[in-house]
Amino acid sequence: MSNPTKNVRSSTGSAEPLDAIDERILAALVDDARISNKQLAELVGIAPSTALMRTRALSERGIIEGFEAVLSLPAIGRSVQALIAVRLRAHDRDQIDRFTARVPKLPAVISTFHTTGSVDYLLHIAVANTDDLRNWLLDNLATDPVVGHTETTMVFQHIPGNRGPLPEEDA
Repeated sequence: MSNPTKNVRSSTGSAEPLDAIDERILAALVDDARISNKQLAELVGIAPSTALMRTRALSERGIIEGFEAVLSLPAIGRSVQALIAVRLRAHDRDQIDRFTARVPKLPAVISTFHTTGSVDYLLHIAVANTDDLRNWLLDNLATDPVVGHTETTMVFQHIPGNRGPLPEEDA
């Protein structure tokens, strides 16, 4: 039998229960963050005031971090995407801080991941064309004295996964 609540770590680190209604609210918002509160309440099967209160509580608990528009990168002139594995020359705090203060703020960078393994960072970038990609790499990574090695992988297609709570597994 499945457990009706799950423990979720809030941004403060304390475990708070996430019940089936919370999960349905989150699933609906992940599917369509622009859904009206009235539509959300109807979809989840609760009163609009309850939907509003629970959505606010999920935000205050740090479970909902925000709402955003997801843009079509090709439609805004950024049709070439790449994942760039970056290995730093040294693992010195000053160099790490310098890299993390500068690179994620560059306009082409969509996401920066600090990783374990053979690379230190994985960058997801999007630019207009392959010439811009080459120039971006030369201007921002190849000439950076902190960067020891990069490896670029072109992205042909991004297939999003589940961004909501993990479903219960049948035992």
